[in-house]
Amino acid sequence: MSKSNKKQIEEFSELWHQIIKKSNFRKIEDQFQRLNGLTTIEISIINIVSKNPDVILGEIVLALDIPKSTLTNAINRLEKRNYINRIISKRDRRSYGLKLTEEGHLAQKEHLDFEHTVYGRLLDALDTDEEKQELFKLFRKMINNLEE
Repeated sequence: MSKSNKKQIEEFSELWHQIIKKSNFRKIEDQFQRLNGLTTIEISIINIVSKNPDVILGEIVLALDIPKSTLTNAINRLEKRNYINRIISKRDRRSYGLKLTEEGHLAQKEHLDFEHTVYGRLLDALDTDEEKQELFKLFRKMINNLEE
């Protein structure tokens, strides 16, 4: 059971939803055409492959905590859009890995640009580095609580 009272939870919920609403994700997304129509899982796959070029499919399943069938469907959609290709892993010849295509690299660049735009606007609201560090500290504390 939560240690926070109902009023605090409601206030947090309201503030969280205001951040999402006021951040204008939809307007910002329109500037990044390669991201249109991609699911969060698909963007996460592109991000993982970009950061870990020798990753194998089983590691992606674990990293995203999704069923193999969900990963397979997402990969099929990304292949249709020419963002990734399946390859035999150089690290483990019995396993498949993924390789970003040129379009996939461009989609990852747009994803990072999108994050910099949105997160930059949020962080710009804080006046000092100390405020930003305090925000990061509080986020880490919340994340650690979720892991317990």
